Amino acid sequence: MRVKKLLRNAGLLAAAGVLYLIWMRTVGIGIPCPFRLMTGWKCPGCGVTHMLTAFSRLDLGAAREANAFLFYTSPVILFEILLAAYLYLKNKKMPRWNEAFLAVFCILLLAFGVYRNFAGC
Repeated sequence: MRVKKLLRNAGLLAAAGVLYLIWMRTVGIGIPCPFRLMTGWKCPGCGVTHMLTAFSRLDLGAAREANAFLFYTSPVILFEILLAAYLYLKNKKMPRWNEAFLAVFCILLLAFGVYRNFAGC
């Protein structure tokens, strides 16, 4: 039952991502960042859409330029997604070391968000 639910949700998410990618490539209009609209500053996640569309074109330079922190940590993010899926399927809790790791990751992501606004990245 968990496998079916996980595959269904992953399939829906992938389909939504592909549809959004097609929309972006066709129309060129994406979902704006509410944080940037309200403050004028880039949030830690600003550039994710551009990064993922650049990844889809295999343009690694543009992907890195869009959001360097998430570009370099994307293998870690992929690992965390796969670990979460594995733990879900096995009905296990997240290990404490991983909870601590994710807390540090979030702190670094927020620090990157501050840095990129004041360093002109």
